[in-house]
Amino acid sequence: MALPTRGSTRLLSGALLAALALSGCTAADADPNASPGQRKEGGTLVFYAAPNPAFDPRQSYGWLNRALSDSLLDKDPATGKFYPWLARKWKHNSDQTEFTFHLRTDASFSDGVRVNAAAVKANFDGVRKDLAAGGGWYVRGQFEHYVETKVVDEYTVVVRFAKPNPSFLTTAATSQLAMLSPKSFAIPLEKRRTDFVASGPFVVEKYVPDERLVLKRRQDYTWNSALAEHRGRAAFETIDVRLVAEPGVREGALASGEAQIAETPTVEGSALLEQQGNKLYWNATVGIPYSLQPNFTKPLARDIAVRRALLKAIDRQELSASVTGKVAPPATSVITRTLNGYQDFSALLQHDPAGARKILDDAGWAAGADGVRLKDGRRLHLVITGAAEDKTIQDAMVLIKDQARAVGIEITIKPETGIGPTWWQSGADLWFSGNRSAEADVLRKMYQNAGTKAQPWLYEKSSEVSPHGQRLEEVLQRQAVEVDAAERDELLAEAQKILIEDAICIPLVEHASGFVAAAPQVRGLRLDGLSNLVVYDAWLDA
Repeated sequence: MALPTRGSTRLLSGALLAALALSGCTAADADPNASPGQRKEGGTLVFYAAPNPAFDPRQSYGWLNRALSDSLLDKDPATGKFYPWLARKWKHNSDQTEFTFHLRTDASFSDGVRVNAAAVKANFDGVRKDLAAGGGWYVRGQFEHYVETKVVDEYTVVVRFAKPNPSFLTTAATSQLAMLSPKSFAIPLEKRRTDFVASGPFVVEKYVPDERLVLKRRQDYTWNSALAEHRGRAAFETIDVRLVAEPGVREGALASGEAQIAETPTVEGSALLEQQGNKLYWNATVGIPYSLQPNFTKPLARDIAVRRALLKAIDRQELSASVTGKVAPPATSVITRTLNGYQDFSALLQHDPAGARKILDDAGWAAGADGVRLKDGRRLHLVITGAAEDKTIQDAMVLIKDQARAVGIEITIKPETGIGPTWWQSGADLWFSGNRSAEADVLRKMYQNAGTKAQPWLYEKSSEVSPHGQRLEEVLQRQAVEVDAAERDELLAEAQKILIEDAICIPLVEHASGFVAAAPQVRGLRLDGLSNLVVYDAWLDA
């Protein structure tokens, strides 16, 4: 099964923080200066973005998803409250095995097909087809106990599961379960990465891979989320997206006035752009923080003593202070603090080099002449990979390399030049990565294969790599069907503790996402529950 396409998340560092401290700027939501009464219609938004090989919302993530697609519900990231979108109302039974959606009657896909009960059924049935084809990463686990979607009438559906599914509504409110036109599910997954039909406020008018993407607004769009700041069609007639890999070029386009938005600018560039009057938008990523994900097909990654020692050898405070900055603080668990069930386990993530050395000593890893540990004639040498184009990730790995060397672990950094699905084929022992999800059930998706070996880098059973593995599998399965919120939180807390204590995941830092610099005349930008930039409400105050 393929992992999701890596999105455009980036980290920020201390240089930017200094500029932010001077200006008083913080992570932005909707522009406070933009009121619906001031909106101006028309024009083109020029958006310099990093290339992404996919923008099907079910295979990737990013701001394009929300420009092109809608979901049944929306969720306020600040309050956690659900709001109507394609569904005008909904309900579920007491054990959360049956969900009823009453759809609005005015929504349509860009191919003219109505967003009706039959279309919703095609979407949920289509998940099974995607999973069978090796896709469906974002909703893996959500449909394990899926029974059916029953069409009650033209605009009413009932979705049934054999077991409780308490995380279903949260996922349904994200782009990860956005509604696509039924014909999209006849398109092979690889082709569908850029070839699909949805119901969003914009459609793709032109696409030249790695060069340009032109979005055109739908004139008939009236079915916006209840969280939106306005009703009806988007203000921009077109969004002209220039796909440029070099961040300096993106920054230069914004500085010169050629563009109104530059995606993921560099640390230094961000500070300069802000000094010129541009605004910075970002939010904390929700899901799994930046972590070292072990490749459990490799012998050293399967060695619990090695993993536990590395977890203790890393100084997360130093990592944040010298590389990633305060907007990417030290991780305190294997999920971010905004997720349901989060518990602070920072005490288990303290820098403890003496403890790391003892673990290695007790496991028979003796220091060699050059300080690198040896066991049975083998050097304790690990290979770490991470996004080659992200300088901050590369800098973070260099610091981790130095910290690990202090306890006798030798690390080689191997920059990752491809996308997620190939990392374990590179020979790396560990992957510097994160995972975006609105639900803590992502832990089950990531770390519990239930004997299926669906993820090539993972174990078949967690008991193979952890003395508490059998309990971990039990806890992750139980929380997925537990409808009592307090009991579910307790189970999730236990899972987090096992994952950290046995270093099945090695958390590093939380990180920012949805990061763009925008010209001051761009109003109405906000971030959704997955920290994706939303451009639907945006307009130019020229």
